[in-house]
Amino acid sequence: MPLRFLHRFLRQNRGSVAIEGLFGAVLLLGWFMVAYQFYDAFRMRAVVSRTTYTVADLISRVRDPIGPAYVDGVKKIFDAATRSSGDGQSWIRVTLISCEATETDTRVCDGTSKRVKLRASDSTPSSPASHATGGHEAYTQSMLDAMAGAIPMMAAGDSAAIVEASYLYWPIFDIGEKGLTLDGRNSTTIGLNARLRFSEFVVTRPRGPRTKWSDNN
Repeated sequence: MPLRFLHRFLRQNRGSVAIEGLFGAVLLLGWFMVAYQFYDAFRMRAVVSRTTYTVADLISRVRDPIGPAYVDGVKKIFDAATRSSGDGQSWIRVTLISCEATETDTRVCDGTSKRVKLRASDSTPSSPASHATGGHEAYTQSMLDAMAGAIPMMAAGDSAAIVEASYLYWPIFDIGEKGLTLDGRNSTTIGLNARLRFSEFVVTRPRGPRTKWSDNN
């Protein structure tokens, strides 16, 4: 039935300027809504990226030991910059890594023949130097090995910090899950799907002495 109605509508020669103008205005308004929604998503994606690099740069300059309390503190900076509503919308994880060096092994960590190691806490050797906000899992060595391809080559004896951020974006207009239905089938959808997740993975070297980790900080 809807297809036959559209066919008859397209074959008709009668029309009204006012009605056609109304149809055109609705289509134009819808195009503006979708265009602005995509613009806002890309804008927010850039904000998340810049904020993650800002947090990583902040950590690279810290000379005192960092730890879970410090990571929870920089999460507040991340939330303020991205206007996040809290742990339900975003989380970050900070992990310290190193490329081990010995007298007999001075190879670079290239992620293939030699991989970086998850550092242990300087205050508690049995605890990893990693913490995630919002109850998310801290890094383990197996998780770090799985991300070897995303870690740049490191010289033997070098160290770095990994800063990960995850942000859940809700589109402004709730039209991403809606579409045009013909004969009971969705033929097309417009806009962005709800609950897009933006993720960042940043590796940065300390700008001064080797970054230390304390479970009490």
